[in-house]
Amino acid sequence: MLPILSKIHLAYLGLLIITCGVMFAYEAKYVWPIQKCEAHGGWWSAKYDMCAQPMPIWRITGRRLARAPTT
Repeated sequence: MLPILSKIHLAYLGLLIITCGVMFAYEAKYVWPIQKCEAHGGWWSAKYDMCAQPMPIWRITGRRLARAPTT
């Protein structure tokens, strides 16, 4: 009976190690880049898997924003 229990223990240990490895790989590939991008003020694109910096509309159109009149 003892050899069977040790094989079951090894199987569970192997399953635990594989599960931890898969979770670490998922975090490293998907979660950490998103958190790093958002921490620097960027926008994460899930479609292209890249971080982009937001661009104000006046840079595209060339017009500056009108300031509110002072009283």
